[in-house]
Amino acid sequence: LGIDRHRTLPEYAQETFESIFKKRFSRQQQSYPRKVNYFHGCYVNYNYPQLGTDFVKLMNALGFGVSLIRDERCCGVPLMSNGMFKQATRNAESNVNVLSGTEGPVIATSSTCLFTMRDEYPAVLGVDNSSIRERLTLAVKFIYESVSSGKVRLAFREGWKGRAAYHVPCHMERLGWGIFTLELLGMIPGLELMELDSNCCGMAGTYGFKKENYGLSQQIGSALFSQISGRNPDFVICECETCKWQIEMSTGYKVLNPVSLLAEALDLKKTAKLNQPALP
Repeated sequence: LGIDRHRTLPEYAQETFESIFKKRFSRQQQSYPRKVNYFHGCYVNYNYPQLGTDFVKLMNALGFGVSLIRDERCCGVPLMSNGMFKQATRNAESNVNVLSGTEGPVIATSSTCLFTMRDEYPAVLGVDNSSIRERLTLAVKFIYESVSSGKVRLAFREGWKGRAAYHVPCHMERLGWGIFTLELLGMIPGLELMELDSNCCGMAGTYGFKKENYGLSQQIGSALFSQISGRNPDFVICECETCKWQIEMSTGYKVLNPVSLLAEALDLKKTAKLNQPALP
């Protein structure tokens, strides 16, 4: 397969997120007056459904119902990074068409999916996404703006503590949105948050899997790995799934999406009470 023998491959979940959502969450989403659309992506669906579960629980506690995108396709970034532009364009055109039929915010938990659909569809593939671009956003940005504007309120668990190092993925650097994660997580009373220096992890999607690239991939990420080890956090925070795979394999430290950290630090029941719609 051309994959380096040292590379740890991502595990696959026993059940897809779409299946879990249908069984555990879909019916109750209709009861929320405010709704968002969730572009969960391949990673959440096949590899790590827990992130999708955390997102739904968090959004429900904030007073939002969650709708999954029907007929969602892969954002196309693995195809693009391997030169399969015709296939990526078909995915992009399909996603733009499907998302154009939705109303309200379209939220992703993956910085890679979000950046690809928002910026690379028109810039790299020449696919016009003007009908949906301004509605595409990242979970951390949406939540931060909702909190800072007073639309939602947060209640945190008493006594919760943690030390986290925040790695800003390259796509987040390009978007300029890392500030939203820092500001949002800075609201957690018991969290000691350390921002790491700007360094690429070296994974670059499928690049770091390949036998001919593995050594260089590790060299590129070495400064980041050393910095994480030197800080010795309880866990690392990152919005990118491929960064998560690279960091966990190369350092041994657990990597969490900020959505999962927020869901853990919040008292979801108290938060839900704070965000119940006022009675007429």
